[in-house]
Amino acid sequence: MVNMEDCVNSLAVDHPLDTTPKYSVTQAAKIVDISEHTLRYYDDMKLFPFLQKNEKGKRLFSEADMQWAKLLECLSNSGLSIKEMKKYVDLCIIGDSTVGERFEILKKQERVIRNQIKEKKKQLKLLQFKIDYYKEWSKREGQI
Repeated sequence: MVNMEDCVNSLAVDHPLDTTPKYSVTQAAKIVDISEHTLRYYDDMKLFPFLQKNEKGKRLFSEADMQWAKLLECLSNSGLSIKEMKKYVDLCIIGDSTVGERFEILKKQERVIRNQIKEKKKQLKLLQFKIDYYKEWSKREGQI
């Protein structure tokens, strides 16, 4: 699974990425730690706009494609639907005139995640309370 650092790194690359197609699905999956199935699925959903294929129709990933895969996985892990991811990809292809729309997609998803975090913190607080309660109860009853 791609973590937050991968997400940040996939966006903050400070050097041009190689666009030479040279990695099979299997190789790319190992390098970016995303399943082969997921990479194929993303391609089938037209989320890799520049992915090339060899003469036998096999997908070939470049370094740029693999960074793109990390971004897609980050978006997916954040809860963005395939439909929303496709819209984001389409906007990226259109270019700079869509930066505002892309910004809004990401800001909306950020709000969703922040609300989820808020709820998870409430749940964690309740669990911690119950754990503490049971620890104290067990100490009183001599069970720990």
